[in-house]
Amino acid sequence: MNTANHNFSADLDHTVLMPLEHLCCYEVSGEDAASFLQGQLTNDIEAVSQSRGQLSSYCTPKGRMLAVFYICPTQNKYLIVLRKDVAAAVMQRMQMFVLRSKVTIEPSSADRTLFGVAGASIESVLSTLNMPAPQKEYDVSSTENLLCMKIPGIVPRYLLIGDAALAAAIAQQENVAAQSYSYWQWLDIMSGIPAVSAATQESFVPQMANMELIDGVSFSKGCYPGQEIVARLHYLGNASRRMYRIEANSADEVNPGDDIYLTALESKQAIGNIVTSIKESADKIAALAVLRIEAAEQNQLAIGSPEGIPATVMPLPYDIPTEQKQ
Repeated sequence: MNTANHNFSADLDHTVLMPLEHLCCYEVSGEDAASFLQGQLTNDIEAVSQSRGQLSSYCTPKGRMLAVFYICPTQNKYLIVLRKDVAAAVMQRMQMFVLRSKVTIEPSSADRTLFGVAGASIESVLSTLNMPAPQKEYDVSSTENLLCMKIPGIVPRYLLIGDAALAAAIAQQENVAAQSYSYWQWLDIMSGIPAVSAATQESFVPQMANMELIDGVSFSKGCYPGQEIVARLHYLGNASRRMYRIEANSADEVNPGDDIYLTALESKQAIGNIVTSIKESADKIAALAVLRIEAAEQNQLAIGSPEGIPATVMPLPYDIPTEQKQ
């Protein structure tokens, strides 16, 4: 296996393997697991099947997101994949609402390793593991010891959950390059997929982070924490903030939660915040940011202070609605 350079744009031409060390996996099982999750999450758990996973989120009663995660089905269980830095507190909170439901929530076995693969020729790599590549976003394929879900991306990419030996088998292939989990995070940014970190918990309602635009929210399911707020925002259409992809040419670090300013605004009040960010190369920052819609349209941004790092709004692979109903 070769090692890819730290210039993520150049890596798009490679087939890449990444250990997803920033993520972890929990299992939700039991007779009432489906109905329990249906009453907790923003997406419709009834749409999950042995061949179909989903993106979803978990909110406070005020509709503010505590976590964003993937849900994968396996052997009468649901696997929930989310960021390590929020996982323990989020799952403990969810456990509080189990009450008398026949539900068990526990960390997944240490035998389950999370890794990602991406690249134009990845389907041939998966075929060496006798794993058919899922064709649609969030579709799932599985074997006895490996689960594979297709994740949205600017190149084909897949979340793999399984034996670490299978990751090692992929790594041994000559046409596969190694990369850190930062590359996966960069692909999330380029694809417009948000993450909630410890620094941004309770900062955004799902629509601010475009969750309903990437199939992370159902408006036809029943109640869940924050559902009234989320539904009202959807049907009234009065969201004043949306998530955008931004770029900045700088060697400085940018972190989730950092304030963003409009350089032309005399009041010097922040007009948004960083959701996720990554160093795309030594002197270039890629990030997702929740911004006031009118500020994003002006596109005269600075990170950290009004005189801070200049940033530019860049296109996402999906359209962001800007019309607001009254």
